[in-house]
Amino acid sequence: MKVVLDDRVMDDLAIDPITCVKQAVGKYGFSGFWFQGVANSAYEDYNRGQNSLLTRKMLLSPDGVITSSLSVRHLHEQYLSRIAASDHNFAEALKVDAPYFYTWNDIEQNKAKKLFVRYGVNSVISWPLKHFASNMWRGRFTLLSKLCCEELDLVGVEAVLKQAQMTLLEHYHHEVTPFRQHKLFNKTAIRALELAALGLLNEEISNELDITIRGVEYHFESMRNKLAATNRAHLVYKAHQLEII
Repeated sequence: MKVVLDDRVMDDLAIDPITCVKQAVGKYGFSGFWFQGVANSAYEDYNRGQNSLLTRKMLLSPDGVITSSLSVRHLHEQYLSRIAASDHNFAEALKVDAPYFYTWNDIEQNKAKKLFVRYGVNSVISWPLKHFASNMWRGRFTLLSKLCCEELDLVGVEAVLKQAQMTLLEHYHHEVTPFRQHKLFNKTAIRALELAALGLLNEEISNELDITIRGVEYHFESMRNKLAATNRAHLVYKAHQLEII
């Protein structure tokens, strides 16, 4: 699910959480942003490719992103669909240990730089923040500014972003939870897992979902393999950790 705010002036802007965040970061020279949840393992998963929990295709998906405006949404979608896979900045920005400033090389990064400049953006900063209730993923702001990096005064920005993240998570937590948004499992498998977490046996889950017992077993086996879980209890525990259920 993508959450966006139209650029039009609206009567309730003062109470809109996205607008409040946009105004807060605007004081530091940022004209827009996008925000999403990023798995702590995202950088390693992206470099491992298919042999990982989150595939490159998942990580290049626009799902689960909050944007500050429709124009930023369009910029984000174009970047992901046309450029991100060949842009070294995309992978580097998946690291969650420190802020990352996008850099532009003369040749290979021309397309990325041109796209951002076309939208009036000269500086891009990826800023990860610890999620107070999870040790599996973090929130990340991608901040956009028409100013050059050396013109930006970043003193105090992190404190503002932490408050902004709390505001956005209060309203859009499920929309940005990365493992939920990346659709690791289909709806039937997730429902089976939810029922297992409630203590239902395979036969009861089979009757509830109107599938065969073998179908229930298949879903659990597939999920255990993907999450490297040793048994059903371990699978439910990991699913709770990742906020899949």
